[in-house]
Amino acid sequence: MPLKSKRPSKSSKRESLSPPPTEINPYAVLNVSNTATEADIRSAYRKLALQWHPDKHPTKQNDAHAKFQEIAFAYAILGDEKRRRRYDATGSLEEVEDGEFDWKEWFQEMWDNVVSGDTIREFTQKYQGIILIPQRRV
Repeated sequence: MPLKSKRPSKSSKRESLSPPPTEINPYAVLNVSNTATEADIRSAYRKLALQWHPDKHPTKQNDAHAKFQEIAFAYAILGDEKRRRRYDATGSLEEVEDGEFDWKEWFQEMWDNVVSGDTIREFTQKYQGIILIPQRRV
């Protein structure tokens, strides 16, 4: 039976990834305005990532690691056009699993064929006691 090495494996050396933060303002984290361009966002991210990289803070590595992950998460939101639009529209950091959800389309499909000229005539006839002669279609 071969002897096992006492050296730690690469997987045990890896830092554990924390879950993404749920209560941040990515614009405030990166210190950019909501009108910032892609280049502004990328530049702010690179500057802060270098400043807060855990290797540069050996005495406060846990704090730096948390800040670094927050910066990376903010950049993941603002650096992606769809995610940024979603955040700007909803203020939510949650991901949509099945792609973009179109509420307008959902409501339109839900009410399709529910309200039409025919249903209005039927309603009028039933609740007002008016007998309407069906219109001929030409």
